[in-house]
Amino acid sequence: MVEPLSLQNLAWALTTVLEVLLLFCLLRRKLHRSHPAFFAYILSTIFQSMAAAIAYRHWGFQSIQSWNVFWVSQGVVVCARWLAITEIARTILANYSGIWKLASRFLFAVGIGVLVYSVLAIQNSWQSAVLNADRAVELSIAAFLVVLLLSARYYRVPIATLERYLVIGFCLYSCFWVIDDSILAHWRAPLAGLWGFLDVVTFFATLILWIRAVQESTEAAPVTAPAPVSPETHAKLSLEVNTRLHLLNKQLDHLLRAKDSRS
Repeated sequence: MVEPLSLQNLAWALTTVLEVLLLFCLLRRKLHRSHPAFFAYILSTIFQSMAAAIAYRHWGFQSIQSWNVFWVSQGVVVCARWLAITEIARTILANYSGIWKLASRFLFAVGIGVLVYSVLAIQNSWQSAVLNADRAVELSIAAFLVVLLLSARYYRVPIATLERYLVIGFCLYSCFWVIDDSILAHWRAPLAGLWGFLDVVTFFATLILWIRAVQESTEAAPVTAPAPVSPETHAKLSLEVNTRLHLLNKQLDHLLRAKDSRS
């Protein structure tokens, strides 16, 4: 039987190969121009894999030095992921400036909240604070993306295939990260290997989803609304929903501008 650590190393190597492949696909499709933050995020994951591999080889998998290297690099990756998600949300809500202003302020408030939570959650070491902050960030990302998808579906906001797959991938990965961080927080020593393996496998599946989406996409693909299916009632309802959405956008835009002028 293959040892768990060997399986983890194999999954890790395959994941790194997929990261490089995704980077190549983004360059070949010239999507690094329209999605620079997502491109930078994938690049940061590759550098993290290299740094962690060197640390594990030099100090061992369960050493404190390797732990420090991983979580410092994880902080960089989480920041890059946050910027990539902000970029995707801005792309989806590009035609609704008022709604985007509200969403961007929500993201900023969540970021400040997570920072405060990480400081208050310090127990015996900075590692516990980093772990709690990472779990809070991932939970916030997952919640924001779920609300974004549900809102877009309710108001019939058209989402390009690439953006839809990117959002789904980020959401699923963040959900698994919350579970993994909870496992590591309560059973750090005995289940550290399982935590690392689940992380790698989850990201492996996410990368496959993203590679498929990128291969089916083109540079700056225009976002088009789905073609009407049939009855006139459907078209009428769609028109009413779009009218309500534009009205909501104007009200939010006006409200936020008035608030900015007073401050």
